[in-house]
Amino acid sequence: MVERYADNIEVEGSIPSTPTKHMKKVVIASENPVKIEVAKQAFLSCFPNENFEYISVKSQSGIPDQPMGDEQTILGVKNRIEFIKSKYPEADYFVGQEGGLIDTGKEMHETAFVGIEDKNGFFALGKTASFLIPFKIAEFVRQGDELGTANDKVTGLVNSKQAGGVISTITDGIIDRTKLYFQAAAIALSQVKHKEWYLN
Repeated sequence: MVERYADNIEVEGSIPSTPTKHMKKVVIASENPVKIEVAKQAFLSCFPNENFEYISVKSQSGIPDQPMGDEQTILGVKNRIEFIKSKYPEADYFVGQEGGLIDTGKEMHETAFVGIEDKNGFFALGKTASFLIPFKIAEFVRQGDELGTANDKVTGLVNSKQAGGVISTITDGIIDRTKLYFQAAAIALSQVKHKEWYLN
């Protein structure tokens, strides 16, 4: 499934109601509505005077469904970007997002990374804040559940990973997954925007 977003949502096979040929193309390596919104908010914030066409694509991470450790999580981000680059090589920007866990055996923490690459191959990475996973949720993860599934079992929510996520559970909605990921996305995109500051 491929969905296109301009001023209105466009689904593959339909005729866009808003001309998009003048817009820069942003490909998002996910169909998760949270991750789509994160990317859109980041581009709107960093480039308020520009228009973009957003394409969301179900991607392959090449890692387990529940990444463990920063190294594996970052690899998932990079693999997702490589996947969407192969599908849309003409795009201007590519966005990959991956949440991962660090398990010490006693405690489990979640963090996430957002990677953004421009059409010239400049890649930047942003990292979210990390937070402690409630012990009951962590136990279900250790038994083999993905974090979102474990959160649903403990809280009674349905498909929480495509909504507020565990961070919303523990903060009573003060911080949701979109807010958590947004800062990392804005940091990564700002590096891309000002890439001359980061080139040797």
